[in-house]
Amino acid sequence: MKKLLLISLITLTTSSFSQNDKAHPFFTGSLSTTFGINQQYKINEEGNGPFIVPKSILLRTGFGYQFNKRWASSINVGYDHHFSYAINSIPAFASLRYNFIRNSSDAYFIETSYGQMFRLSKKFSNGNYYKVGLGMLSISNNRWNGLLRLDFHRKKIAGFKNGNLDSVSIGFGFSFN
Repeated sequence: MKKLLLISLITLTTSSFSQNDKAHPFFTGSLSTTFGINQQYKINEEGNGPFIVPKSILLRTGFGYQFNKRWASSINVGYDHHFSYAINSIPAFASLRYNFIRNSSDAYFIETSYGQMFRLSKKFSNGNYYKVGLGMLSISNNRWNGLLRLDFHRKKIAGFKNGNLDSVSIGFGFSFN
């Protein structure tokens, strides 16, 4: 049964790639941040900073394959630093992206990711990493394409509040074909 499934998958993959002239590999990277309310902020006081402040820095890079105009998949690695909790982690994950609107200059997509999150300290354990997001890919005639995204991240961490670190991030990046 496993051999039949593997042969079917290879045949389907080969035939779908050979019939598609838009298929190509790509390299991607992004920088995102989450925002939160400054806990030290007081109305009508000077020197306590802005009301809204960044709460984390999320760096991502990965290699992927654009199967056709609609579907792409990638393998990614990143670095996350959450200022409020002093949490540093390295997520390694696979992503699947679907372009629900695509024209000659832009692609609007939904993307989902799943992987493992590795901790850089002994404060918390390793955990699972989940991500769902929306974005826009600006398609140009050269090989560099701009990227804007809004993502929901969930990091499953045993021993953390409710076992999850949830965040919504906004970011920008690039894709190189």
